[in-house]
Amino acid sequence: MASPGTSTAGAGEKQAPRADGGGPPTPPATAPTPSPAGPRRLRSLIIGCVIAVALAVFLFVGLGTKSGTGSSPGPVVAVGDVAPAFSLPSLTGGTPVSLDGLGRDRHHPVVLNFFASWCVPCQKETPLLARTAAGEQAKGSKVQFIGVDTADKPSNALPFVQKAGIIYPVGVDFSTQVSSGLYGLYGDPQTFFIDSSGRVVGHVLGPLGQGVLDQWLHRLAGSSG
Repeated sequence: MASPGTSTAGAGEKQAPRADGGGPPTPPATAPTPSPAGPRRLRSLIIGCVIAVALAVFLFVGLGTKSGTGSSPGPVVAVGDVAPAFSLPSLTGGTPVSLDGLGRDRHHPVVLNFFASWCVPCQKETPLLARTAAGEQAKGSKVQFIGVDTADKPSNALPFVQKAGIIYPVGVDFSTQVSSGLYGLYGDPQTFFIDSSGRVVGHVLGPLGQGVLDQWLHRLAGSSG
């Protein structure tokens, strides 16, 4: 029989004594069970950040500059505008390359091509332009081809145009003051088709194919009168 002020523990159980010596024993404290909501929120936050970063990278790559496609918000010079006049140092030396001096002032239509030796699509397009320009010259065509070498070292550009067989004037636009500053271009190659009055009648973003180039040449020939 238990004496007053004491309690009897059940089988296999220990009872914690009360600090005041009386009453039922206080049950042992237990650690709180962690809520699963915390880790879930953390995982959701991490996944959201990853998706946001991936989307930002996609937009930057898709809308930023890319060689060969000239991806950009769009040229400053639109179809129907008068092509901005410029004069650039010649890649091969000698007389500066003047757009109006070679085109509008002589009432000649112009194929104005922006390119660079480092531009991968240009490596295929430039020889095509060179062959076509030579053929037009042999026929006595009034269409004037002009090249603008952008953001390129002359030491790289000169052997590039020589290998491609270019015989038409090429201006050096190392600082992109013409391609980006005047025409609002980002990326090569890009080509403007300018009629004999100096007005832009066409713009092609990316490399030209022979069929498209021939169609534009036929249209430009008609504009020369």
